[in-house]
Amino acid sequence: MKMPHHLRIMIQCFFVVSFLLGCSQTNESVEATEFKEYKNNKFSISYPVDWAVVENPKDGSVAFKSPKESNEDLHTENIMVMSTTLPVEARSPMENYKNGIIEKMKKQSPGFEVQNTSNLTINELSALEILFKGKRDNVNIAYRLTFLVKSKTGFAIGFACQDGDLAKYASTIDKVTNSFKILE
Repeated sequence: MKMPHHLRIMIQCFFVVSFLLGCSQTNESVEATEFKEYKNNKFSISYPVDWAVVENPKDGSVAFKSPKESNEDLHTENIMVMSTTLPVEARSPMENYKNGIIEKMKKQSPGFEVQNTSNLTINELSALEILFKGKRDNVNIAYRLTFLVKSKTGFAIGFACQDGDLAKYASTIDKVTNSFKILE
């Protein structure tokens, strides 16, 4: 099944924001214990209280940027959430678009490889999660993208970090992703 134009735009925007925000380069374990709720007219999500919120009024996306871990930390981890209205023909389960999403990600970032895909449920909604890794600016990067669809709206939640740091942020990423709620 062909991937809708709206989903391609969501993937492209995620890459642009994650490239701009970057990822840290330390190995210390990080687990957020305090969270704050972010809410707009489409969704709510919890994020670590010490992370910065960066809203994009043009496309309605929001990114949460981790604080620098040291003065040498040139890149920081980030979580981005985007939404888009889907055309009628695109309103089917995300699993139907898995191959198209993967192909689009590979075209946008040559050298990035899918490590894992999984189906999960977030607040009673089916979701598709894709983990892929590759090199950007001579740094090995890992991306964890989660896609959800409800009615006529598609959502993408993305996390970017230095490869090797995914495990140290796993608990925080899970808490943030599982807190995601679509507002009606």
